[in-house]
Amino acid sequence: MHTKNKTGQPKTSAKKIEGLCYEPWGLPTERVVRLQAQFAQKEAEQSPAREIIRHIITPAELLHTYKKRAAPRTVHTKPQTDIYKYSRSRMVREQLEARGITDQNVLHAMSVVPRHLFVSEALHSTAYDDRPLPIACGQTISQPYTVALMCQLLMAEKGMNVLEIGTGSGYQAAVLREMGLKVFSVERIAQLYTKTKTLLTKTLGYADILLFLSDGTLGLEQFAPFDRIIVAAGGPSVPEALKSQMADKGIMLIPVGREKMTQNLIRVFKNNGSCKEENHGATTFVDLVGSQGW
Repeated sequence: MHTKNKTGQPKTSAKKIEGLCYEPWGLPTERVVRLQAQFAQKEAEQSPAREIIRHIITPAELLHTYKKRAAPRTVHTKPQTDIYKYSRSRMVREQLEARGITDQNVLHAMSVVPRHLFVSEALHSTAYDDRPLPIACGQTISQPYTVALMCQLLMAEKGMNVLEIGTGSGYQAAVLREMGLKVFSVERIAQLYTKTKTLLTKTLGYADILLFLSDGTLGLEQFAPFDRIIVAAGGPSVPEALKSQMADKGIMLIPVGREKMTQNLIRVFKNNGSCKEENHGATTFVDLVGSQGW
């Protein structure tokens, strides 16, 4: 609050800065103020006003100058908590280990890959339930047990090349990568391919997963042979193109069925150019669409 002195001029408690001219209300004028002749250059540099005497200054700028001089406040922030860590641990313990998944490489991979990020936000709370969930373009993300079973049946070793047919949400590709495999993944739906590529490479940092937009039933001949092939869609038979791209002593997992949405999980072994098939029971996958599929 301002009071008047004997001359009728208002008093102010504002601290004046040398080298500035003040209005009656105690505020600096918005113009350049020259130093008085008696101030030497050296003295001017040591003056509290040295940062502001050579340019126009407003009250707001003056206040900002003093704020900058104040000691910075240290802000301590806690690292972001992974609220789904317990859910993943419980999923591994109750859905996978309890049902016979023993491959420690698979169990570790599924304990660290954030499955909730591969479904819509509305489904985050159910992401670790043992059931398939819908994703974009009418596709699905397989239930955790199915993903773990197929990864275990691959009998893969770290460093192997694996071809995945049907990238989908990208969850299985991430699990394979966490298992230490070099992943080549093919998706036929452009919209899903673009969305999943952004999630895997930019959001989650799996820049070394190689993604392709193509007909998955034809595989990736230019990168063959593959030590392992895993197909996340069901076709009427095992595509010959995929058989030809298996390495010797390679293994392929693929759902096969004469009727759509009703298949058996087939494991194919290749040895000396010939293939042997092994049935691992009924399963249900989306259709394998392409030249050698439906």
